[in-house]
Amino acid sequence: MEKSRLFPSVLLVLLLTASTGVSDIARTSQLLASSTKKPSFVNPASLDIERILPPPPLPNTQEAKIDNSYIRYAAAAATDNQILLGIAASRDSVFDYSQTLGIWFSPKVLPKTAALFSKVTEDTKIAIELAKNHFKRARPATWRQTGDTETSDGYCYPSGHTTRAYVWANLLANALPDEKKALHHQARQKAWYRVILGRHYPSDVRAGKNYGAFLASQFLNNQEFQREWPAVCDEIRNARAEAMPPPSFKL
Repeated sequence: MEKSRLFPSVLLVLLLTASTGVSDIARTSQLLASSTKKPSFVNPASLDIERILPPPPLPNTQEAKIDNSYIRYAAAAATDNQILLGIAASRDSVFDYSQTLGIWFSPKVLPKTAALFSKVTEDTKIAIELAKNHFKRARPATWRQTGDTETSDGYCYPSGHTTRAYVWANLLANALPDEKKALHHQARQKAWYRVILGRHYPSDVRAGKNYGAFLASQFLNNQEFQREWPAVCDEIRNARAEAMPPPSFKL
């Protein structure tokens, strides 16, 4: 068993404290306490955030001005349908990718997949919180103008929804390489919805994309993950094969 899985919750909180402010320790501690299990594959305390992500744009810089321009334009130009789709996409799950893969991609059909991605999502949630508490970028206030009812507590860099979307998309693309382009298209769409809703700056979702790709690679390189992953890939591929209609032949 890897040493990273032996960290008790108390020690993990202490390690996180080194890179978070006092007001943020409680937030991270609550998240860790709400998890019924220790990190399954990726130990957040082992992540060097500064080496993974660049800092967000500083206020009043040219990049920050571009960020603000994009987010205001996106919110102003959004249609009512885009707003509704964005709000729906905020309640996210790996099985949202049934939109791309088909109705066969569901937890009832794929119990092994559901169990593994539950652990992946929990590890990802803690890794996102660690990164957000490290950079402490205040969320834009533009979400209040879009009618979005989601609560807005917490920091915004990197985008958590985008990070999860790309963790899931990259892992599913590993199982189904021929679906990579379509899976990444849906991930990009989910990321852009966060900008349309005024909840994230474009640089937040760019960071989320990169963070998601990084975390996906960490999962794929983890021995514990790889003990379960082949069976999950088989389950996914077999379910897709069974759901695909047989080829038709015309005489």
